[in-house]
Order: sequence, then structure tokens, then C-alpha cells
Amino acid sequence: KAIGGGMIRIGIVGCGAIGSALAKAIDRDDANVARVVALAEQDHARARILSQSLRSRPAVVSLPQLIRRSDLVIEAAAASISARVAQLALSAHREVLIMSTGGLLRAPASWRRAAGRSRGRLHIPSGALCGVDGIKAMAVGTIRRIRLTTRKPPRALATAPFVLANRLRLAHLRGPRLVFEGSPADVVKGFPQNTNVAATMLLASTAPGSRRLKTTVRVVADPGLRTNVHELEVEGDCGRLSVRVESRPSQANPKTSELAIRSALATVRQLLTPIRVGT
Repeated sequence: KAIGGGMIRIGIVGCGAIGSALAKAIDRDDANVARVVALAEQDHARARILSQSLRSRPAVVSLPQLIRRSDLVIEAAAASISARVAQLALSAHREVLIMSTGGLLRAPASWRRAAGRSRGRLHIPSGALCGVDGIKAMAVGTIRRIRLTTRKPPRALATAPFVLANRLRLAHLRGPRLVFEGSPADVVKGFPQNTNVAATMLLASTAPGSRRLKTTVRVVADPGLRTNVHELEVEGDCGRLSVRVESRPSQANPKTSELAIRSALATVRQLLTPIRVGT
């Protein structure tokens, strides 16, 4: 198998929409190669309910205990904790998959330092952003310009810190409204639950030796949408890349694209097999 040999022990940090969906899918479809052995969650009652719904009956434990019990640690909690999960898991020489990629931009030195010393690896799924393979390939040369436009229904943006701090009224919009335009680092601070795609885009574009002249992220609230839309434009010395993704929101959490959940599961399954497709 791609991770060690025998049954792969998986610990999941966060039991919300993404963590629950991943735990149930692994428990249902991958029981011959992997087992969810531990859950960590601030809301212990929610974690216990998830545990009782799984055949593997994973223990509800602290983050350090989860890391000790696991071969693969999956973070599906929040940007506020993702860098710490990455650092601790890598320091313990575990494989770690991070969903809240925006948090990695907050403390890059800590997890990068741990990654450099670790026998484990850090995995970042494409999430709701298709075209990551293309960004990585173009970053081998020179990327001149990147622009990402994220369009979401107003209710998915209503509680974002940027929206609240600026007292933006999005509830009764009659048409699309540009809410934010700026850098990936700033958009992650202003919309931590909505723009992991921006962080993933930035991390994919920073290959050794790559140079970026301009990186812009735009956030648009559009009352006419029933899907989350991401439009990616990249220009480099080898050509241009243009991708538009329309992903329906998760039924459990409108801030999360269903495609992001499935991307995480596809990444996990890639780690469980010896065959890899894509860059």
C-alpha cells in the first residue's frame, strides 16, 4: 500500500460536514484497507454520535492521542487549528491531510520546518478548485498572472469576518455584488470558511524557482446562484489556463462545496493504493 503495510489507521480531526462524510465513506467503502480509529472534536457529543454511527467505533480522544493512534491524520476542522495539526502530525512522522488550507498561510514556518524533518508527508487535496495540476506544471516555469473569482450565494458568505466587520448587507441583493478583491492571504483572513481554494491556489503556484507577478482573488455574492462557482485564470511563459467550476454546496453545510468533500475522499483513496494519476 502507499502508506506502510497492512490496515491503515486513520484519525479524523473535526466531525462536521467534511469529517463526517469522510468517516462514513471510509467506514462503508474502504474497510478492507483502512479503519477510522480515532476522532477529535471540540463538541464531544457530536463526535460520539459520529463514532456510534460507524462500524469501527473510533475512540473520541485528544489531538495528541489521535496522532499517536493514527498512520494518517485528516484535518477537517477549521483554519484556526490546521497549521497546528500539520505541525504535530509531521513532527510525529505521520501522514497528514489538510482540508482547511487557509490556516497553513497563517503559520507557514512551523509546519514547513516540521515537514523538512519528517518521515511523513503533508497532503493538500485540490478541493473545489480544478486546475491545480495545471498551476503546478506552469509554476515550474514563470507564472505572470493568476486571478481567482469565487462566486457564492449570499447566505454562504453572511457570517464571514470581512462581511461582519464591514457591515455588508447581503440578504436582499437583487444581483451579483463584488464583496472583496485582494491577495490570497487577505481573503483567507476575511473569509476563512469560504476560500480554502485561494490558499490551495497560492501553495500550488509557489514551486521552487517560480515567480508570480500578480495574484488576485475576488469574492462575489450572487443571489441567483444555487452552486458555488470558482473561475481560475492563469497566464505564464508556456501558455494560459482557464477553468470554471460549478459545485453544489454540501447539504450539511452551505459554506462547503460537495466537490471539496469528494476531492478529499479521492485523495485519501489515492494514498491507499499504489497507483497515482495526475501531477
